[in-house]
Amino acid sequence: MKILFLNDAPLITYGFASGLAPGDEFRILPVRLPDWESRLRNLILSWRPDFAFADGVSISTIARKLFAFLKSRNIPLVYWAIDDPPDFPNMSLPLSRGAALTLTPAEECLPRYQKQRVNARFLHFACNPSFHHPTSPSVRYASDFLLVGNYYTSYPQRKIGLEILLTPLLASDYTLQVYGNEHWLQNTDHYPLPDGVYKGYLPYAELPTAYSSAKIVLGINSVIDSPTMMSMRIFETLGCGAFCLTHHSPAIERYFRNHEHLVWSRNPDETPELAHYYLVRKDLRQKIARQGQAEVYRLHTYTHRIESLRGYLEQL
Repeated sequence: MKILFLNDAPLITYGFASGLAPGDEFRILPVRLPDWESRLRNLILSWRPDFAFADGVSISTIARKLFAFLKSRNIPLVYWAIDDPPDFPNMSLPLSRGAALTLTPAEECLPRYQKQRVNARFLHFACNPSFHHPTSPSVRYASDFLLVGNYYTSYPQRKIGLEILLTPLLASDYTLQVYGNEHWLQNTDHYPLPDGVYKGYLPYAELPTAYSSAKIVLGINSVIDSPTMMSMRIFETLGCGAFCLTHHSPAIERYFRNHEHLVWSRNPDETPELAHYYLVRKDLRQKIARQGQAEVYRLHTYTHRIESLRGYLEQL
């Protein structure tokens, strides 16, 4: 397959692209660049892809122009609707109408796409073992708890996860580090972080080191009622061999076993109890982390994901 990626986000460069087979080829041309049209025209003349690939909001501002461009050159578009199900009506469905194949990590959205006569398949997030693996720890990221993730006000269920997982820990004496966008400092929810907890935006290349340095990595999900959708960070955390404490959801329970691959909390009262129990049991944390890593390496790598789709992609 020859794939043209229209975004250079870590999800593509460290994620999806890592699962391609040795015989596959790919190029990356981010359509956020001001001269993307001329670059795309020249690239197609010199190297014709079998299809173009876009994810999330990466094409939202130039969708109409992009769809017309690709159609005129008979190049199919594969669109990965990574923000399903909350963004299904306003983002995913409109963009899917310009795609030959739409992929979604939310299994429950498939009938909704089919009802709209959109060709859609299931594709979940995963990990990349060549990148998501344990590294030497760094004192910079050493802490009892570490959370990597942006603050969003547009996903109400994410706030529920914060109240279950993060809020009880902020009231404790544990050392805690939060990395993400600056909305952590000022947001319309008026969600406060104590001084010194927010550490800025974490470069993605530093993710394995950060995860390898904290005793417990927190996993916050923006969706808590989907049978499949969960944060990509869950797969990445486990791939890095870190001990993951997250909040319960049907998707988490479907893919992982509690106290075996990771640990989940169901309510704010349970979180401090789990925190205390596991912080003083290093050997048990390491055992669960090893088992979680083995599970994602066994079933949830991007090689697994692409091979499950290869037949559909090659038909494009």
